[in-house]
Amino acid sequence: MKSMNRRVFLKSGAVAAAAFTIGKSALGANGRIRVGVIGLRNRGNQVADSMNACGRFEVAALCDCDRAMYDVAVGKIGRKLEKVPAFTQDFRKVLDDPGIDAVVVALPDHWHGLATVMALDAGKHVYVEKPMSHNILDGRAMVAAAARNPKLAVQVGTQQRSGPHFQEARDFIRGGGLGKVGFARAWITHDRDTVPRVPDADPPAGFDYDLWVGPAPFRAYNPELTHYNWHFTWNFGTGEMGNWGAHWIDIVRWYLDLDLPSAVLGIGGQLVVKDAKETPDTQTAIYQFPETTVIWEQRLWTKFGINGKGSGAEFGGEKGTLVIGRDGWTFAPKEGKPEKHPGTEMELPHAINFADAIEGTAKPVAPVTEGHKTAVMCHLANIAARRNGKLDFDPATEKITNDPEAQALAGRENRAPWPQFVL
Repeated sequence: MKSMNRRVFLKSGAVAAAAFTIGKSALGANGRIRVGVIGLRNRGNQVADSMNACGRFEVAALCDCDRAMYDVAVGKIGRKLEKVPAFTQDFRKVLDDPGIDAVVVALPDHWHGLATVMALDAGKHVYVEKPMSHNILDGRAMVAAAARNPKLAVQVGTQQRSGPHFQEARDFIRGGGLGKVGFARAWITHDRDTVPRVPDADPPAGFDYDLWVGPAPFRAYNPELTHYNWHFTWNFGTGEMGNWGAHWIDIVRWYLDLDLPSAVLGIGGQLVVKDAKETPDTQTAIYQFPETTVIWEQRLWTKFGINGKGSGAEFGGEKGTLVIGRDGWTFAPKEGKPEKHPGTEMELPHAINFADAIEGTAKPVAPVTEGHKTAVMCHLANIAARRNGKLDFDPATEKITNDPEAQALAGRENRAPWPQFVL
């Protein structure tokens, strides 16, 4: 991928960027890692809270296109910080600041790819929320950017990988506790609020909506489809498949050491809840691997879960079945009583692992290459559902081989003046 000259994208020039500069040294007070949090409505605040709590980071900058989100962030985490961080609406000023060591990319899905690439090329370590990418092309560009910046750490926000009970269950399976695993299933079932259909409108004062749309095709502001509900629009989000599937498909891949599937059969759509969402409320995907079948199930209109859990993963093997959720895991052997293990904290150790990776004492537990493969599985399920059929996929080239229209959904051009990805 060609290097990008970020100077041409600065709206206010070097003077405005210099005004935001926090400091010249690489590390903040007490040797802590200075981090800028980009995206403040939800996950950005939660990740910042964990980074602050672990004592290894100084939350030095806050950024959001919507000025109102700064007040939200200060209300949630500001009182826990030693001082209120600097604020900007333009993330490029954070990237240009020599006093920032790392950034949290907690933007909508459509921004994950370009913001991560630009941050890495600006010399920043990156914590990027899941799903890692909006489409397969985005993910390939992110992997390429990480490869050409090997001294920088990239941690994907699949924090379940840092939970001790998730690691215990992984070790149990990899140690032969289930024997040969021939089946795995992951799911999300919950009763999502409906999203009403309302007319497009002008964005509120203090919201740089054009910057928020960024590299995506322009779509008029809609008050019901912007903050959070962007998840359920194809232009900006990846649906519940990317929102929760990225967590549980990742667990299946991690436990079984899976690469990418050779095919996926997907169906789904707005089958029950007829509201303003574009992405499926009901979705099933079946992935083909050489020795394992993997299934994803999704229902957004019920509180009735699977195996007693609203979300989780199940593994069927020769010696029994293992079911895991955030509240713990259970092994049900073919003979004898089930063995139950409690849940554990995962946010704090994920932040600590990121700090260790930045300082070179550990590798990211959720590296960019793994985040990409998990995201590809989510994208394939979504594309298959939109095409209502089976997709043949070449893991080596990461291309859909039997459906040109489906392959066209695997990537898109970035809106001008944002740069294109060149692989």
